[in-house]
Amino acid sequence: MDRPRLSRLVGVVAAVLAVAFVTAGVATEASGDQRVADSATPPGATTAVLSARRSPDLVGRATAGRRLDAAMAPLLAAAPDDRCVSATQGGQRIVDDHGDRALIPASNLKLLTGLAALTELGPDTTFSTVVAARKGPDSSGTVTGDVWFIGAGDPLIVTDPYRATNKFGPDVPHTSLEAIADAVVAAGVKHIDGRIVGDESRYDTVRTVPSWPDRYLAEAQVGPLSALSVNDARTAPATADEDGPTAPSRDPARYAATALRSLLVARGVTVAGDAATGQSPTSRTTLVSMPSVPVKDVVREMLSFSDNNTAELMLKELDVHHGGKGTTAGGVAVVADVLSRRRIPADGLVMVDGSGLDRSDRVSCRTLVAVLADQGASGDLAAGLSTANDVGTLFDRFVNSPAKGRVRGKTGTLNDVSSLSGWARTTADLDVSFSMLFNGRRVTAAEERLEERIAEALLSYPDGPDPAVIGPEHPT
Repeated sequence: MDRPRLSRLVGVVAAVLAVAFVTAGVATEASGDQRVADSATPPGATTAVLSARRSPDLVGRATAGRRLDAAMAPLLAAAPDDRCVSATQGGQRIVDDHGDRALIPASNLKLLTGLAALTELGPDTTFSTVVAARKGPDSSGTVTGDVWFIGAGDPLIVTDPYRATNKFGPDVPHTSLEAIADAVVAAGVKHIDGRIVGDESRYDTVRTVPSWPDRYLAEAQVGPLSALSVNDARTAPATADEDGPTAPSRDPARYAATALRSLLVARGVTVAGDAATGQSPTSRTTLVSMPSVPVKDVVREMLSFSDNNTAELMLKELDVHHGGKGTTAGGVAVVADVLSRRRIPADGLVMVDGSGLDRSDRVSCRTLVAVLADQGASGDLAAGLSTANDVGTLFDRFVNSPAKGRVRGKTGTLNDVSSLSGWARTTADLDVSFSMLFNGRRVTAAEERLEERIAEALLSYPDGPDPAVIGPEHPT
């Protein structure tokens, strides 16, 4: 065999050996096979061709993975048998414990609803709630006939007294009904010689998901669903002078019209008729068009504060956006289509509602992690998550924890379901997307603490050898 051909053959063999060496995991942070390394070291080099120093990133990831596995093992052993846990960093799966198992997600399902709302409706889109009449006010400020209060699906219209009862404080994104009343007055309206009529015709009038237990309404888990929703369609006082119980409204559109009427009267507008419900005429004059906060802020309110009403109304809006009649089933179909078009794995997915209240809902940790990764750690979906020991439903979690401010997540709780999915910013300033779903064990403080410890374990990733230490050496 001539020398050039022999030289080429030796080169090929060396390359094959190098690939096999790394793939088999022979390269470690301590040493390789010293005899092979010595024989493969060319003159003048200080690092063997087959040394771990030739692939520092691969070796570092392998070591970091082993250390993360070791940290996770006792935590996963303490978790319920019916669980899934998954985490990825930079497109690489770093934790996967039953990651493809479809489980009850509770409110983590809102991540799917949020993804669909952001991608289909658009992050900067707003919903314009309209006050209209057949004609505008005359020179004396009188509006002849009825005034229609027309819902556009804004789920965040609230009065000041109702907003004051929110445990998360007054800064939750919202649309002020007082501001709508002020705008009607600013439009020159002083007297209405008809009624205030609430129009909720944008969506269907199915108030709940049929499979939900009745107690969800009674416990204020969710309000009656309506395209014209004020105070979550619960009969809270509209003004500070009013009194009465807060309960699910039997007629959300009429209640919304009643609340607007009260605020107008409080501002000196006389209204001859009572509140009513009905569809507005096609020929009308707009008195006020009040935009909602942008969709990205609606999603932020939904995720950070786990608002079930917002999730369900966003689902109905997705159906309308795609030409439907504002139904829950239509919105679910849109979400499934979004996942398919964005190539997000959805094996085992069962989606009955948009909020995760239904116990028939199923989703896997891998799907939830893929949803998060689709939008990225700096996207609007991530921006909507609550923050450890700071904002939203995590405000009282991760107390005295290194995760404070570093973990953003969507919580989820049913009686025997606990979930947490989101992003962890590691001490190396890497973003790790994660999801954990625990089913079949009653939710206690200990269960929530276990979630926190799993999220905290991610903060040290990649806990491996410094690439500068295992990287190529050069002669001095």
